[in-house]
Amino acid sequence: MQVRTPLGTYAALGCLVAAATALALLVVPEVPRWLVPAAALPGLLYYLVASRRERRRRQVLRQPFPLAWREVLLRRVPFYRHLSVQESQRFEEEIQIFLAEHTIYPVPGIELWRSAPVRFTEEHRVLIAASAATLLIGRPEWRLPTTRDIVVYPTSFSEQDYDISQAGHALGMVHAQGPILLSLPALLRGYPPISNEDAAWTEPPPNVGIHEFAHVLDLIGADHGRPTGIPGFVGRRLRERLARQMALERARLEAGRSVLDPYGLKNDAELFAVSVEAFFMDPLRLRTLHAELYEVLAELFNQDPAGRLLPAHWLLRPWFAAPVRYVA
Repeated sequence: MQVRTPLGTYAALGCLVAAATALALLVVPEVPRWLVPAAALPGLLYYLVASRRERRRRQVLRQPFPLAWREVLLRRVPFYRHLSVQESQRFEEEIQIFLAEHTIYPVPGIELWRSAPVRFTEEHRVLIAASAATLLIGRPEWRLPTTRDIVVYPTSFSEQDYDISQAGHALGMVHAQGPILLSLPALLRGYPPISNEDAAWTEPPPNVGIHEFAHVLDLIGADHGRPTGIPGFVGRRLRERLARQMALERARLEAGRSVLDPYGLKNDAELFAVSVEAFFMDPLRLRTLHAELYEVLAELFNQDPAGRLLPAHWLLRPWFAAPVRYVA
């Protein structure tokens, strides 16, 4: 996991590079003393190269958040509607940064889209970014890799050759190397239009966007490029807690005593992904029936999504719920 580094840190490191270069020039008698000030150039070059991503992010965030994107969030992302003012701003910033840093495009082949029920649009790019932002707003120091393209399919696809066929049933896929693949109809099922905020509770739909970005986190720092269900970039104590909890959740699923999607029994990576999906899509039920799992995921993501749904009912908040600690 690449962690956020403040620009001031890059500047300080650049100064150290310049100082070390100047010292190296001074200890060589043959070097003319008028060349010593040129030691600032390596330090400046280091700063410009190392801080490029953070400087570009600052430039992106100077732009106002598009009103059309905010309308999409209000219309299709219930998670966004329950955020505080501070959290909403963080969420929008993550979307701006994600769309500036990641390449999202429909699978090539116009003939594939002519008969598709939905055409790929800017709204769908925003929903993909919202899936990633959901996982990131509590951890502004996290940085997703930007080397993966995101390829959107007009329907489900084959796991073996990634082609569209009647036998294809994959809705999303992430590999250690290569792009993130998403089925557009599956993505949209995870974000149905919000018609009535006060409607009676119904079981939330699966969210392939959140599910696949959980896999992306799982792959960061994974040994041999294989997801294990325990993200390798987190601290040892939290990894151990998460490993113990995942073992308990697997046993509950096998016994039929879990609210998690049984698809989690496929392997450890899928168990982690369906757990993250439930944490954000069905937080009240997860906190009530799987309090220990909710606790460890709340620490991992530094978020309390169930608490956002019942902000006034502080007596119902579990002992581990704490204010979200933003560091940026």
